[in-house]
Amino acid sequence: MTSRPDSRDACGLIAPPSGALTALTQAPLGIAIFDREMRYLAASQQYLTDQGLPGDTPLVGRVHYDVFPAVPQKWRDGHARAIAEGVELSHEADPYEPAPGRTEWIRWRVAPWRDEAGEIGGIVLYTEVVTAQVVARQRLEAAEARYRAVFNQAATGVGRVSPQGRFLEVNDRFCAITRYSREELLDLTFQEITHPDDLEGDIAQVRRVLSGEIPTYTLEKRYLSPSGDVVWIDLTVSLVRKADGSPDYFVSIIEDIATRKQAQAEQQRYQSQQRLMINELNHRVKNTLATVQSIAAQTLRAEPEPAVAYSKFESRLIGLAEVHDVLTRENWHGAALQEVAERAMRPYAGAAGRIVLAGPQVWLAPGAALTLALVFHELATNAVKYGALGLAGGRVALGWTFEAGDARLALTWSESGGPPVALPTRRGFGSRLIERGFRGELSGQAEMRYDPGGLICAMEARLSPSPPALSLHDNAAPAGAE
Repeated sequence: MTSRPDSRDACGLIAPPSGALTALTQAPLGIAIFDREMRYLAASQQYLTDQGLPGDTPLVGRVHYDVFPAVPQKWRDGHARAIAEGVELSHEADPYEPAPGRTEWIRWRVAPWRDEAGEIGGIVLYTEVVTAQVVARQRLEAAEARYRAVFNQAATGVGRVSPQGRFLEVNDRFCAITRYSREELLDLTFQEITHPDDLEGDIAQVRRVLSGEIPTYTLEKRYLSPSGDVVWIDLTVSLVRKADGSPDYFVSIIEDIATRKQAQAEQQRYQSQQRLMINELNHRVKNTLATVQSIAAQTLRAEPEPAVAYSKFESRLIGLAEVHDVLTRENWHGAALQEVAERAMRPYAGAAGRIVLAGPQVWLAPGAALTLALVFHELATNAVKYGALGLAGGRVALGWTFEAGDARLALTWSESGGPPVALPTRRGFGSRLIERGFRGELSGQAEMRYDPGGLICAMEARLSPSPPALSLHDNAAPAGAE
């Protein structure tokens, strides 16, 4: 701003040209011109309005700090520096308290003006009250900060997704659930991490939202993690539109439901096992009753003496009960052949070493275990009454081999040290039970050889796999199972 040296008013102030003064007073900005003593030379109407002064307030010649005694010292220092050093100073939003408890935000700029000789004649002050803008910006920033805090600290995964499916923004929880880093996700689309079997249904819902048919949708779906693992989520999607109604972005909220899905799967397995248990109980109770019925009928038919028939029947039921104890302990997965043989012959063993068992570990299905228990019981009973176990020096050897490839089991019962053996005149219940058991349940055969030195029973069976366990727990594995 320049001034002619001879353009001074009655107070000795340099006065701007009249044309410039008119333009200045009517400027749509808050402008004030001061001399070196900070006396007003001119001010615009907008300046007066911004300062809360009437439009006809006389300012020329008055000292700025007398008109506004609340001007802070930092501004006074800035004015003085601009005059002394010729520097320009500015601030985009400087707080100012014109009265206690009231704050205004001022955008200002101070620049020196020089006379024709190049000397600093004073300063030009540009001011604008920007309180409304600052307050609006502060509110916006606060709202954004609140949004950012909620977004980043939400317990659920939150993401913004473009209408084409590309991730625009994701929070930490979203990354934790999907197992991708933020950088990885922002380089991907939701289509790329969705399980192929779930993609078609998800895209169909997206199309319905884009068309305006529905405002939002929720579904359970699977993501694939970077390692290829399945990640079950509950997804809720809504669409944010621009002012003109066109799609802007989707808001996707995801929740990790892996635990719930696992619980549902466990419940389904439990119910399946429960149904299996009921069916197995029905089957096994019927089979057991049929076995007891057959034992009773055959025993009574072969033995006319009631007391003897009762003793035999009771003995056979005890043998059956022994193997039932083993099967129950193993949750009806089956039983080890060694233990079945030991239990069946425990009542007949007598002195140590009279019964010798030898063979590899073999796991028997429940039906095979029951059949072999009855077979061993009949053989041992016969050995006590007619064979090697009837004499003090008699011995019994039960050995077996097992071919895992075709599940073929070969057993040999050999007696020695007993009385001379002769071919029986009739076939009793025990012999029929052994033969029928091997032909039926064991899909094999049994052959009795009545050698003079002792009975030999050669048996062959083809074992079947154990049926599903009679258990409500998947982890109820049989002891010693291979």
